[in-house]
Amino acid sequence: MTRYLGRRVLLAVPTAAGILVAVFAIAHLAPGDAASALARGGRRVPPAAAAELRRIYGLDRPLPEQLWNWTRRAVRFDFGRSFQDGRPVAERIREALPFTLALNGCALVLTLLLGIPIGVAQARRAGRAFDRIVDGVLFALYSMPSFWIAMLLLALFSVRLGWLPLFGASSDLPASAGVVARGLDRARHALLPVLCLTYVSLAFFARMVRSSVAAEIPKEYVVAVRARGASWTRAIWGHALRNALLPLLTVVGLMIPGLLSGSVLIEQIFAWPGLGRLFYGAILARDYPVILALSTLTALLTLASILATDLLYAAADPRIRRG
Repeated sequence: MTRYLGRRVLLAVPTAAGILVAVFAIAHLAPGDAASALARGGRRVPPAAAAELRRIYGLDRPLPEQLWNWTRRAVRFDFGRSFQDGRPVAERIREALPFTLALNGCALVLTLLLGIPIGVAQARRAGRAFDRIVDGVLFALYSMPSFWIAMLLLALFSVRLGWLPLFGASSDLPASAGVVARGLDRARHALLPVLCLTYVSLAFFARMVRSSVAAEIPKEYVVAVRARGASWTRAIWGHALRNALLPLLTVVGLMIPGLLSGSVLIEQIFAWPGLGRLFYGAILARDYPVILALSTLTALLTLASILATDLLYAAADPRIRRG
């Protein structure tokens, strides 16, 4: 296991270095910079002021020198200061991180709690009417764009019925409002965004569970468990599902980076002050420090999730680490 871990870590190091270079190059492929973004915002920026702005932020230096300076700071998790307000990028990320974690964490928990039972129920009744009906519903959910569903939900529950807030993460409550009142207010604001983030991942994950469990049910060990008098519930949940978890680990591992990267479209539509909305604003303003920081953190988190998934694979199946 130690040798397997060492090999995976050694492979991750050059991959992480490549990620740093690729993120920097992609961010600078977009035309314009912070000074040109200010001019497009309707503000007149004199050429001298634009040149001074580029000098202050090092945008007038050659790209290799900019890459070296940025990489040297990034390995210390120092992503510089935002072009928009001059605040440290790490501070802006810390402010938006709890909102993204709350939103995407709830969506992930709901996906697991609903997706596993639905997938197992489909696998148990594979080919029957229940399986076909649920399959059609999941396919329809997966086919509908999340931003379109978000607009429909806002139009129905916020505009027409007035049951839920239209945007934001909280309301202007009086200072005397208690913890329960504030918690319920946050829950009402988060309900629609969580639903929009859940239904697409639920449709995909439930299908993965169904396929993995259905492939295990006909195998000899499940037949042997049934022959000993065990119920279908015990045979599937106690044996088939455990062996079907290996391919599901990859899916869950790739879903975890979404906890920190956020959903740009959903957070922008609902004006949710998370990392996705911060990323969207940074792209419009050509705020390179914020763009590079969020892109790098997301890519490195994806790499870490893949590494953790590989280790879980090796722990669950000795053939992988021995091979």
